[in-house]
Amino acid sequence: MLKLIYTETAVHFELLTADLEDWVEQRLVFATSTGETMFVNSEKANFILPELTCDPTAVNFYLHHQGVKTVTVNHCDLDRVEIGLTGYWLSTDLNDAEGIFVTQLADRVELYLWELWCSANVHSAISL
Repeated sequence: MLKLIYTETAVHFELLTADLEDWVEQRLVFATSTGETMFVNSEKANFILPELTCDPTAVNFYLHHQGVKTVTVNHCDLDRVEIGLTGYWLSTDLNDAEGIFVTQLADRVELYLWELWCSANVHSAISL
């Protein structure tokens, strides 16, 4: 399972071994037990990678051969690529831009996207 945490200042990416439905159910039970309202919506989420670490043609080729139709790869400007995922958005406010997005894909596809994310962050740290 992939989990993306959207905050006011950043996006955090995690690779989890949990089952998507179980994980969402646990979060809903926890929110209910604390008196918090939790909204869950079927959504699309995007994250950006530098083209240096993510050749869109290669990613599309890999995803096509894995039979993945719920992930999109698009150029968003000259040197960045936008990866789009289909899954579930969890937040405490329907209109809030902060929250958690989760999706479940084939293990090898999740690992591939995770490795791209890690590679992009290593390149970003080196660039600073």
